Amino acid sequence: MRLSGKNLWLVASAVLLASAAAFWIASAGPYYKGKPVSQWAVHYSKRLYPSGTSPLSPSDEGLKALREMGARKAATALVQALEQQESAFYERYRTLHPNLPAWYRKWFPLRLTNQQRVVLILGSVEFFDAQYQKEIVPFLIPFLKAQDSRARIAACQLLGQMPEAAGTALPVLNTLSAAAEPVLAEASQAAALKITTANTRTN
Repeated sequence: MRLSGKNLWLVASAVLLASAAAFWIASAGPYYKGKPVSQWAVHYSKRLYPSGTSPLSPSDEGLKALREMGARKAATALVQALEQQESAFYERYRTLHPNLPAWYRKWFPLRLTNQQRVVLILGSVEFFDAQYQKEIVPFLIPFLKAQDSRARIAACQLLGQMPEAAGTALPVLNTLSAAAEPVLAEASQAAALKITTANTRTN
């Protein structure tokens, strides 16, 4: 049975949409309560101050989810959230956004910048109790050996935020400090220094 041009186009479109959906699901990583775990890591709230600035702080809902999902998923959530980068298309859209109508900007505000997201994600780690940090560390160490350098850098940043709990990561961090990629080497060196300093204070 031969398909007409229109039917062929419909079949091709359906296959394309199904493939895109499958790719999205496969690349989203583990889920928690119906959302990719990385979304919980960037769950935030805005607190308006009289000066007009809007500092970001992790939301209670996001922090609660990161605690309740367990150490393995929390480690994955934090690393994946730090790995995400803004597309070139959205960077261009960000520059055009201030010139769009006020009603549009109100209903469709810009997403967080990469820097805001990094600050927020790393800051959320400080809300975890010491025991939970110790439980998360073993699940961050494998990311230090990942093929994707962004995952390794993210793991370095996170381990540096929980230095008292991350002593077991020092051997791998010391190895990465000689990495050929400058950003990775700097991230591992910074994390190793924080961990060493913290361990020196407690001993």
